[in-house]
Amino acid sequence: MTISELRERFISIFEENIGIILKIARAYAHTAQDREDHINDIAVELWKAYPGFKGNSKVSTWIYRISLNTSMNYY
Repeated sequence: MTISELRERFISIFEENIGIILKIARAYAHTAQDREDHINDIAVELWKAYPGFKGNSKVSTWIYRISLNTSMNYY
């Protein structure tokens, strides 16, 4: 898989599951600017972990877990 294909798949998965990310970001960041920064941090962590995602769980579960771990480290 080329980097372009990987990026396209990641963006598609990210957009399909943005609700999970927004819900967690709202719980941990209280201002709009903090939420935006936090969502960006989550996106970076998801991108870094994406090549290692083997599909042993649902994508939504994987996104939730990484988002939650990133949020706990945020504080």
